[in-house]
Amino acid sequence: MTKIKPKIKRKIPRKKKVTEEFEEEVEQEVTRREVDPETLIPSGCTTFDLECSGRTEGGFQMGKMVNLIGDSHAGKTLFAFTLFAECALDERFDGVRFIYDGVEAACEFDIPYMFGQEVDDRIESNVDDRSRTIENFCDSISRALEEEERFIYVLDSFDAMTSSAEIEKSLKNRAKREKGQKADGSYGDGKAKIASEFFRLNMQGLKDHGSAIIIISQTRDNIGFGAMFTPKTRSGGKALKFYASHEVWLACQKKEKKDKRTLVTNVQAKITKNKVTGRHGEAYFPILFDYGIDNLSACINFLKDEGDWNGTNTSINTRGFYPDGKISKSKLVGWIETHEMEDDLKQLCQEAYDNVMESLRPKRRRRY
Repeated sequence: MTKIKPKIKRKIPRKKKVTEEFEEEVEQEVTRREVDPETLIPSGCTTFDLECSGRTEGGFQMGKMVNLIGDSHAGKTLFAFTLFAECALDERFDGVRFIYDGVEAACEFDIPYMFGQEVDDRIESNVDDRSRTIENFCDSISRALEEEERFIYVLDSFDAMTSSAEIEKSLKNRAKREKGQKADGSYGDGKAKIASEFFRLNMQGLKDHGSAIIIISQTRDNIGFGAMFTPKTRSGGKALKFYASHEVWLACQKKEKKDKRTLVTNVQAKITKNKVTGRHGEAYFPILFDYGIDNLSACINFLKDEGDWNGTNTSINTRGFYPDGKISKSKLVGWIETHEMEDDLKQLCQEAYDNVMESLRPKRRRRY
């Protein structure tokens, strides 16, 4: 006869009583690591800087490489010169070299008029020595890293460069065509491979040197199955994204015209990689013809969008920032400039951004 084993009652341990000391430890606020503002590079657009670093002092960091990608007429080159102009006004960048490598040879900005004579004097831009090949670019960076002075190097653009291999292939094909022979088919120019090797060898040196590289890229239409999900891409292989601290896509949005002429181009900046805060965000800013980035309008729009201010462009309630009640957007911009309230406006944007970020954080007990 089979014996039936009696059920063994398992003793469930009692839940530990939480002590007052443990409660205090749980309730104790954990201090978050702050981004060092001394390392930040101002872009000239406060809302963009906030999305990149969480700080109004700047968006990108010295010691890093940034990939700035955009459509034609999206303000990529203008953005780079605005960054130079902001750095020229900031004593943190005294003695820092401004190097503009205009590979496209297409920049016709009136730099002294738009950005100031000091900026024009500080920018190193030798048309005869621009990087026609990826090898030229790598050599230019290597030489700059051998100097003591820190630098901000803007390459405009990666797409406009060729390579020694591509030049050699072009010369061989020309000789074949002249002899009536069939030219070789097209194949990769080798830029992506050379760029990957260069970044792998020099990124640590760039960080130790405390300098920054901003590489401008052009958008390209994606083809194939992936085009459904990612309609735009850029050349250069995976190395640009892998080694970049920030990857930013600029795109033109609605244009504001008077008759048939464009006065304002609204730009969307989409941050798809961010090693500083880890957040992927979007910033919007208007570019005014013959002026540049309109930071004040971008800040006003930001405060309205986040709900700190309300109203329309003809009647904005600033909740005390402007002391005499509601005001139109155009008059508010003039009032801020006249009373030199730009720093106060930036501080309001910082507080608004911090409040938004705090509201988005999970209301959970920390795991570690």
